[in-house]
Order: sequence, then C-alpha cells, then structure tokens
Amino acid sequence: MASRPDEEKWELIEGCFVMQAQPSIDHQIISSNLDRLLNDALERTAPGRIAVPNPAIDLSPTIRGHTYVPDIAIIDLAEFEPGQNVVGTLYLAVEIISPSDRRRLSSLNRRKIDVKLAGYEALPMCEALLLVEQRAFDVTLSERTGSGWVRRRMTDPDDRLVIASAGLECRLGDVYARTTLARARR
Repeated sequence: MASRPDEEKWELIEGCFVMQAQPSIDHQIISSNLDRLLNDALERTAPGRIAVPNPAIDLSPTIRGHTYVPDIAIIDLAEFEPGQNVVGTLYLAVEIISPSDRRRLSSLNRRKIDVKLAGYEALPMCEALLLVEQRAFDVTLSERTGSGWVRRRMTDPDDRLVIASAGLECRLGDVYARTTLARARR
C-alpha cells in the first residue's frame, strides 16, 4: 500500500484490500452538497461533531480486518488529532452508490455495499446510514431505534430528508442540486 499513489482510495474488507473506483463528477457534487448541508446542520445542533468526506473508519474491535471509507461520515471532533486519518467512532455514514458498490466481492459472494452496510450497522455508535443513488432521485435513510433499524426510501425531489441525529432537514432535491439529474429535471 505504501507504494501506491496518494490519490488512490482503498478499503480493507474481510482482510482484503479493495480499491475504490474514481467517482463521477455527479458523485462528487452530491458529496459536496451533503458535506455542506450536514456541517451547516451540525453547527446548529451538535457542535462537537463534524461531517468529513472520505475518512477511514476502523471497525475493530466490532469487526476485525475492516477499514471502510464512506463518502461522508459524521465523526466526533474530539476523537482525532493532527495527521490522523483513521477514526473508530462513526455517527452517520453516507454512501453514494457507484456501479463498483454493486459488484460482488468474490471472497464473500455478497455485494460490496451490503457488506459495508452490515459493518456500519454493527458499530454501536452509528445512528444513521444514508444511501444515495447518483443516477436517480433515490435515497434510503436507515436510522437506529431501540428495536433495530428503520429504513425510509425517498424518490421525489420534494420529499423531506430528515436526519434527526444530525439535525438535518432539507428537500431531497437539495442533495442533488447542480447535478446533471437536477439540471435535466428543469
């Protein structure tokens, strides 16, 4: 890994290194929109937390041999120090779905995104997961409750996306602002 270029992103899944594909421009726009929306909400409601793009999340000791890199994660400001790039506390994971996320990992015969979601759900501090399709207005929000995970799917740009633990309330269309999908809709 040390010999690979810095711009490459890798994840450790089931003890195997898996390279992340280069994201599309729409993927990056959605990521930027969510980063801004989440950080604006967190400043108002949870100033000890921050939304960060592409942090490495160490799932140990919950799941050994796993380091995932969500597109955006809400983490604890007090948990990291200068130069650190891996954290263990994750409150929200955002995955913007790329075709590579739907590939099956040969060692597990499961889709990469399904393996990652199970890993996030296993983290005791994880409060919510957000899956965002980049080619359609289609978002699934999973939130932890006392009895498990509750999922809500939104497909209309005027649907309200509310993530209580992050203090976020916006239109689904705000997540997709300035993407080719949003521009085609106008």
